[in-house]
Amino acid sequence: MPKNVLVGQKFKIGDVVYKKNVFGSSKKLEHRTGTIYGVKTKKNSRGSSYYYYNIQWNDRTRTENAQHSIDFIKNI
Repeated sequence: MPKNVLVGQKFKIGDVVYKKNVFGSSKKLEHRTGTIYGVKTKKNSRGSSYYYYNIQWNDRTRTENAQHSIDFIKNI
């Protein structure tokens, strides 16, 4: 298998997502929901590419999040 293969894009522009609890805690947190408005790839220090998504949250703030830190709203 070739090194540094980009895994498939999971989300598309317009998808409604929420931010997952990435700290591994079982503590229930408020789910922050928002809509994806942009997609780009970035390379980490080892040269592997990952997808990052620009998200407009329901509280009107915008952030850039890695694919592994968000999920579809229907999966809550």
